[in-house]
Amino acid sequence: SLNQAQGHQYTYCAYFWDMYYTWIRLANDVISSMVPAIEDGADEETLVKLKDNLGQAYAYRAWCYLDLARLYEPKDNEEAPVPANIQELTVPIVDEHTTIEDCKKNPRVSREVMYQFILDDLARAEEYLNPAATTFSQPSLMMVNGLYARTSLELGYEEKGMNKEMLKKASEYARKVIDESGKTPLTQTQWEDPVTGFNSAASNNAWIWGISVSAESLNNLLSFISHMSAEAAWGYARYAQFGVASALYDQIPDVDFRKHSWLDPKRTEYYNYKFAGTESDRNGFLNGSQGAKSYVALKFRPAQGECNDFNIGNAGDYCLMRIEEMYFIEAEAKANLQLTEGVKLLKEFMQEYRYKDYNRNPTTWNDFKTEYMLQKRVEFWGEGIVFFDYKRLD
Repeated sequence: SLNQAQGHQYTYCAYFWDMYYTWIRLANDVISSMVPAIEDGADEETLVKLKDNLGQAYAYRAWCYLDLARLYEPKDNEEAPVPANIQELTVPIVDEHTTIEDCKKNPRVSREVMYQFILDDLARAEEYLNPAATTFSQPSLMMVNGLYARTSLELGYEEKGMNKEMLKKASEYARKVIDESGKTPLTQTQWEDPVTGFNSAASNNAWIWGISVSAESLNNLLSFISHMSAEAAWGYARYAQFGVASALYDQIPDVDFRKHSWLDPKRTEYYNYKFAGTESDRNGFLNGSQGAKSYVALKFRPAQGECNDFNIGNAGDYCLMRIEEMYFIEAEAKANLQLTEGVKLLKEFMQEYRYKDYNRNPTTWNDFKTEYMLQKRVEFWGEGIVFFDYKRLD
């Protein structure tokens, strides 16, 4: 069937706008309440908590505006050049001082103004966050450094060319997270675990930041897992069966364990997949009335491997940033500065953490970009990361 109602007049465009500005409002409310509370003075222990709350709000707001700026800034392409009157415009800024009246005359701001606002919020977050706090579900200093890396990488690309200073900062922030966070990339066992695979921050040492979901905040369909985990019998995903394009799948060598994120056309003849749930759940998934199709995703598992009870299976953690992204940011930034260095970094990551026989050697920027995007598409499929890469790298 044809895709319908996905144009600029429909919810696909408005959904992100509506949701992110709701989160921004919540961050603004926290900032508005924390700043006077801190200024009023308190004992040292309370002050640390208040400042940490304030730092988290600034970090959340920076994250929201970075995503909004990247989503809505128009980008030239051959078929639809950007009109001059909206070039390099992002979205309106609404902060804790913006009134309802202000909102009625609050135009989109330039790329330069927006990214300075984001950097200012990150600086405030860095100032106020408790350096000892490392809870996965709350912004931490390493999460802020990860956002600095993302932001600097975007600023490395300008209409007039590359901004080498920002690319250098992007690589430095990414390396800082790698060296100082203590985080390590997912192993094959963690990646393929049918109980905790991509649903549990506590089960691995790779996730930097995300959302911890409780059963009380969900119903059977309003969750990431119900939309993305085809092994969940109650969800949309069992019917939609999101999967990978065969053109991408066929480019992944069999020695790359990430290929097991999707069901091969030969099924268990190709690989002895680990399935969530019981033997009965497995058979229902593979052979039931909504039997699994070729290339359907196995990456996101129902929480605790529970395939039938949505109260349990939906309550999985959702990752917003993991350490692997920092390796990719460092490689891309370095490749813009010195191609051979970027190639070397990508190769080192792949050989150490994905498959030791990896030996691609792109010799031009375009060839590197193609190879880099291939590996990043495989690495972050379904995680909401690669859309921004497509746009940035044209």
